[in-house]
Amino acid sequence: MSENIETFELETISDRKTGVLAIKGFDETLQTARQIVAEHPVPTIENDAQKKDAKEFRATLNKVIKAIDRRRIDTVADYTADFEDACKQIKAVFVELEQGYKAELERYDKSKEVASVETAPTTKYVATIKFTDPKLVKKLTDFCAKNGCDLSIK
Repeated sequence: MSENIETFELETISDRKTGVLAIKGFDETLQTARQIVAEHPVPTIENDAQKKDAKEFRATLNKVIKAIDRRRIDTVADYTADFEDACKQIKAVFVELEQGYKAELERYDKSKEVASVETAPTTKYVATIKFTDPKLVKKLTDFCAKNGCDLSIK
């Protein structure tokens, strides 16, 4: 009886001009699928031979399930290919403009960063130290030399 499932195939109707995308003989196909399921209830497995048969039948079921999914994916992809291509072409026009805006915004931000660095006022720090620890003075001198600040010790 598993011959029915092994020969089960989904047929589609696809007409782009009329906008029809359907399963040919849907009601009959659904009835056939239900009949196959009714003829093959899930068995209670009691020995290794039954387990082997169940695994084989499950593998056949998975092949049918994958074939149905593949038919669905291929048919929809074929049916919608022109539409998808048209959408991609229109999207590309907007993406090109968006990329121009992105580049200009980045250019502007970069020019503002350069301008702010060039015109940034120098901050003057004043520190009063009541002791003259040579290690601390050395650290302050090194810090100021590295960061371009003036240091005067009185």
